[in-house]
Amino acid sequence: MKKYATLFLFMAFNTGFAQFGQQPPFTLDLQPATDVSLPGLHSFAFAEYGTKWLFVGGRTNGLHGMSSNDGFPLQYANNNIVVIDTLTWQTYYGSLAALPDTIADPLRSTNMQYHQDGDYLYMIGGFGWDSTQSRYVTFSTLTAIRVDSVVNAVMNAAPVGPHIRQIRDTNLTVCGGELNKLGNDYYLLFGHDFQGRYTDPPTPLFTQEYCNQVKRFTIADDGVNLAVQNYTAFTDTVNYHRRDLNVSPVVLPGGAFALGAYGGVFQYDVNLPYREPITVSSSGVSVNTAYQQAMSHYTCALIPIFDTLYEDMYVTFLGGISLYDYNPVSQTVTLDSLVPFISDITTLARRANGTVEEAVLPLQLSGLLGANAKFIYSSYQWTFPNDVIDFWRLPAQRTHIGYMFGGIRATGTNLLPSSVNDTLYRVYITPDFTISADEKPGDISYLSTFPNPASGQCALSFHLASAREISVEVYDLAGNKIETVYAGMLNKGVQRITWDQQLAQGLYFLILRSEGETHSVKLSVIK
Repeated sequence: MKKYATLFLFMAFNTGFAQFGQQPPFTLDLQPATDVSLPGLHSFAFAEYGTKWLFVGGRTNGLHGMSSNDGFPLQYANNNIVVIDTLTWQTYYGSLAALPDTIADPLRSTNMQYHQDGDYLYMIGGFGWDSTQSRYVTFSTLTAIRVDSVVNAVMNAAPVGPHIRQIRDTNLTVCGGELNKLGNDYYLLFGHDFQGRYTDPPTPLFTQEYCNQVKRFTIADDGVNLAVQNYTAFTDTVNYHRRDLNVSPVVLPGGAFALGAYGGVFQYDVNLPYREPITVSSSGVSVNTAYQQAMSHYTCALIPIFDTLYEDMYVTFLGGISLYDYNPVSQTVTLDSLVPFISDITTLARRANGTVEEAVLPLQLSGLLGANAKFIYSSYQWTFPNDVIDFWRLPAQRTHIGYMFGGIRATGTNLLPSSVNDTLYRVYITPDFTISADEKPGDISYLSTFPNPASGQCALSFHLASAREISVEVYDLAGNKIETVYAGMLNKGVQRITWDQQLAQGLYFLILRSEGETHSVKLSVIK
């Protein structure tokens, strides 16, 4: 407990919103959509097709109970495929009752792992009632759902069965983990295999086995045949003993895409969450044992943002469940070993030099919300291909970036009962693009390219101390000019010039010229 007490003192006596790191270069605000009436769901699988949202599985009540009578009552399992048209906010329901139970049961489950890849929503595992075995199980299924076809079928009251395929694989017997994709590989992170009904100790009516693994594989899918291939697993019985955590796409310094894993429950010897962030990349899995995450340790709505100028990665967590809870009146953060529901919005920042810090934002949710909720983008025009927001592409004004949908609404920090949240919240961001005077060493500064190496679109970022004419040109290593990227007048402040480079693989120099000054930065192009 010594480390907890030390962190409490540090956080409690810091100034301003009890922050223990710098506030991020943006502010958020959430507004309830009082003009919209939607169903409440949590712990579901999600996909989208144009302006349509698709929800599969999940629960229609609050947090599960802890006894064999109220663990996961069947009447609160989502027995419909739900489609929401965000143009009209009309909700459509497609019943699963017409499907065979072997197919429908996994679709009614909760805490499955899922990922949308183009036209298909892939769902793995999940916990729920198996009608064939007449008991609660963690399913071993991989389900492929053709998103556009199922959306159209539900909206037109047509059968959904022809657009759903399913196979079983014991390596996929997982619930409470997370599924994502890097390159051609899928990563199934952590989770557990829970069999039976929740019940109070000391006589459990269940078995529980943590996966303790990051599973990597590919999915072969030609639209008819479905298979898991190239399967391998990375095992760590100490650090990977996690479930019900937060996993976010992230961008690393230099531009590579990766996954960040945060929190998760429970530690081996005590019912407390894990606090060491984990990074999963194509080169492996690394655990940051130098940092102890203080806030937001349980699955919640989150927003990932990357600053290409400073190469800082921000992940903002909207409420949820946390080991620490912030009191806005006393401006203190206190440890609660019961791991309470919170209304705090917090940001974890990973700096370009590898250091990590957190900040409590000066904004509280309108209740104990966010747990098992989903942040859904209103537009992808500001994101990288992995759905991380590109900070410098945001408009320089308050902008609607998405919604917080569903999740659990708690009545008290450690109290039951709870309920499902049926209020939709619009999420707005206001970026701060200013750079303080003491951070500007010259008239032209902070010259950088991103990503570097680049294979497609590339951006050159820099800061101008005053408005001026500039030109940006590309040269090869022999000094030959290849092309002019930009020539014209720019205002003072942070600038970003983006272009779809079509250079051959190799090394190049970007030369920026302005009023007698010349600056260069090296660019590596890969194919």
